[in-house]
Amino acid sequence: MNRLGMLIVCACAALAAAPARADLCSGVKDATTTDEAKRDVDFYEQLFPRTEYWGNRTWNEIVLQCNRQRDSKGNDVAKITAAAKASAERDVLLSDDLPPKVIRGDYNFFGVAVAPFRMKYVYVLGKENREWRMIIPYRPILNDVVKDRVDLFMGRRDVDPKTRAIGALRPDGHAWELYDTLQVTSRERAPALVSTARPIAETLCATTTFFEGRERRYAGQDDGNAYKRDPENRHVSLGKLQYAYKKSSTTVYEGCRVEAGRELWWRPDPASPSVVRTTAREFVFDNFVRTAEEYWTIPGVFRLEILMEGRNDGDFPTELRNLLRDGDHLTLRFATRFPAWGFNQMYKSNVAQFNNFSTMTSDGTYWHEVGHAFGLDDEYAGDEDGSLKGDCNNPTFAAFSPTTYQMCDAGEDDRRSIYHYIAASRYVTRQSECQQDHDCGDGFYCNQGVDLKKNACVALKEDGDACDVAAGGRQCASGKCRMGRCYTPASVAMGGTCYVDDACQAGKCSSVDGARGTCVCKEDRDCGDPGMMWCDAGLDTKVNACRAKLPAGAKCGGGDAFGNDHKCQSGKCSGFPKYVCK
Repeated sequence: MNRLGMLIVCACAALAAAPARADLCSGVKDATTTDEAKRDVDFYEQLFPRTEYWGNRTWNEIVLQCNRQRDSKGNDVAKITAAAKASAERDVLLSDDLPPKVIRGDYNFFGVAVAPFRMKYVYVLGKENREWRMIIPYRPILNDVVKDRVDLFMGRRDVDPKTRAIGALRPDGHAWELYDTLQVTSRERAPALVSTARPIAETLCATTTFFEGRERRYAGQDDGNAYKRDPENRHVSLGKLQYAYKKSSTTVYEGCRVEAGRELWWRPDPASPSVVRTTAREFVFDNFVRTAEEYWTIPGVFRLEILMEGRNDGDFPTELRNLLRDGDHLTLRFATRFPAWGFNQMYKSNVAQFNNFSTMTSDGTYWHEVGHAFGLDDEYAGDEDGSLKGDCNNPTFAAFSPTTYQMCDAGEDDRRSIYHYIAASRYVTRQSECQQDHDCGDGFYCNQGVDLKKNACVALKEDGDACDVAAGGRQCASGKCRMGRCYTPASVAMGGTCYVDDACQAGKCSSVDGARGTCVCKEDRDCGDPGMMWCDAGLDTKVNACRAKLPAGAKCGGGDAFGNDHKCQSGKCSGFPKYVCK
């Protein structure tokens, strides 16, 4: 979360009476760290030797100690990375190449270990030619609260608290990086801006167009009175938007609303006239990927890639995508509205903030929130003056330059590889370990076994798969196991493969229980219409079979003296000596 977001009160009952604050753990508030944290940072400097990304040694110890403490995998990692001696596990992290592996865990937001504050992280981690490769899976959604529209941030204006008069616009946001088609030449060959080009902030959003019949809905609610508007600006169809969060606000925010599918041109480099074709909708998604990857990637050291389900997942190998389970993707909802709670954002959609992003979210906020997807906690306490002991801006920490760290100061340009180390060091953790079935997600059970191998969450077994003879039902998707085989009661049609009688919709399994067989009839009624069919069960070793009832005169028996009537259409077999149907 960004700093302003920490002023809210959590909607969770566990902390309903206290302001929600993400802050430093109590053990470091006097700027002292443990010997373990110091050894951990020693190994960090060995694993990430590029000094220009180190920052301050003491602050790295503080950051590392707090994150290890709040990480569900933190103790497991520290036993290896902070050990006094080298180990085989540590050598793994020093390897030049490592196969991709899914890292799953959570950290205790605010240091609170109750479910609503356990923030999950999921990413694929590997190493190629000494460069770490991290892939974060997302599920992106554009929640166009105002249908078929996208809002782009344009800037803010100061408000005089006494007169409510507003100052000049302070330009900021993506509306200053995008241009409409009229500003572009050579669109099909080498698109570039014309010399007099102006961004959409000055063209499409110089004025406001209301939906028909709603032209007066915001009368008296402009500029210093924009706090009276709804954050969605629902009555505005296109153009300039305005909003202030409360009556006492000294800032009015402005946005630019355009059609979601409108062709626009993005200018990647302010020093160059070259532009790239896009649409407002595509820009929102593509920009999130681009800006997150660019900020968190350190060439030759660490490469971040963003997998957006339904958008660019085809760019990733099938075998890598298959590592991910249902529920691994972090849901992103970009809403057409001013961001909630004073521009507070959250790294994924959740019950407290369904729309975790706005289409007006800044790149710097994206950098910070992706840091949470790394499994990193905040380093500030939510106050504006840094007076709280747990705030990175507290004077106690001033000598350590904490504001050059992303998780202290959202949007900070500097890169600090201590964050990359925290994420990368989890590679040594055992993943999918469990003690009980409930430790695993839906569709999985805890494979505890009786061997010396580590417990692991594995997929529930399908019908016919082998299962433990004792209490094996917990391993089966159906919840049923008999004679060492998973099965679903009454699920197999006549002629289908079975291992136990109960699996058959009718009749029985042709084999002894536990052996592969076929569902066959046991009685005439198993064959459908009892007036037309009979079950040839007999006393021989042949497989039971349904047969058509015999007409008059047909042979209906042999040496057996009774039990043949049911074979005949008439219901009567003559018996000895001819055994024919009457």
